[in-house]
Amino acid sequence: MKAFPLYILMIVATLGAAEPDAPSAGEKAYAKGDFAGAVESWQEEARHHGINPGLLAALGNAEWKLGRKGRAMVCWERSLLLDPHNAVALAGIRHGQNAGGVERPGATWPETYASVAGADLWLLVATLSFWAALGAVLLPRIRRQPAGEWNQRLRVTALTLLALCIPGLWGARSLAHRAVIRKTEISLRLTPTQLGEATQAVNEGDVVRTGRPFNGHIRVTTSDGKTGWLRAGEIEPVWGGGLPADLDQKAAP
Repeated sequence: MKAFPLYILMIVATLGAAEPDAPSAGEKAYAKGDFAGAVESWQEEARHHGINPGLLAALGNAEWKLGRKGRAMVCWERSLLLDPHNAVALAGIRHGQNAGGVERPGATWPETYASVAGADLWLLVATLSFWAALGAVLLPRIRRQPAGEWNQRLRVTALTLLALCIPGLWGARSLAHRAVIRKTEISLRLTPTQLGEATQAVNEGDVVRTGRPFNGHIRVTTSDGKTGWLRAGEIEPVWGGGLPADLDQKAAP
């Protein structure tokens, strides 16, 4: 009978642990329509606890509500680099394209392949596969013994995994060489100079593929295949993983 109260306490503790986490300050602010407050809360959370895909995706939603298309797209794109299947970020980008007029290049087949897993996972599997294959080749020579059946299987498995990782790494590299336009009312320039002739208008939030830098400018390719030059300060690379840079003026809530 003495163990009965302890048993009850254990059940209560278990039920308490199973309760869902209370909404964060950012979630409460977002639910009340205080999007500026939600952004501030989530940015503070990111500084203290680090970045994760869910936080970036939620931050992107709040930034979009404030009319900051560039910042929102940076958040969503970086969320997908960490977690290619994040539903919130995917929905946000679809909304930006359908309702917000944002342009985004279609995925190539290596990029689609790379989206099966994150860039970090492709690199980890490729690294482990390479060293496993190298070890399987060198070990019999070091021991001066013929390679056994298990060694042959290890070689085949490791080399197969390494081969499967190559298009994933290539696609991840391609996904990382993109940027989001952060400024409004700008155009592609024919030459990388301050007085370069404007060729095509681009919008804040559009995603472009980036090329070589020159003279403070970066050569970019838009979703419809047009190429030109933009100033480095007019775009923000998707690769980075941190919070969006303060390149634009913050709109009033």
